[in-house]
Amino acid sequence: MPRGKRTVFAVTCTESGNRLGTVRFHKQDKSAIGWKEHAKKLKKYCPKCKKQVAVKCKEERHSK
Repeated sequence: MPRGKRTVFAVTCTESGNRLGTVRFHKQDKSAIGWKEHAKKLKKYCPKCKKQVAVKCKEERHSK
C-alpha cells in the first residue's frame, strides 16, 4: 500500500530546451531531503547537444 504520492516532473535540457523525459520524485524523502536537492544532481544525455547536460525539472500539471 502506498504511503505517499510522488510528483511527476518534466525533464528538459538547460542548453537547448529539448524535452528529455519525465522523473518521479517524492516531495521529501526519508532523510528529509527535498526533490530540488535531488534534481540539482541529475544529469541526462541530450541528443540535440550530443553530450551530458544538467537538466531543469518542472512539475507537470494534468487537467481533469
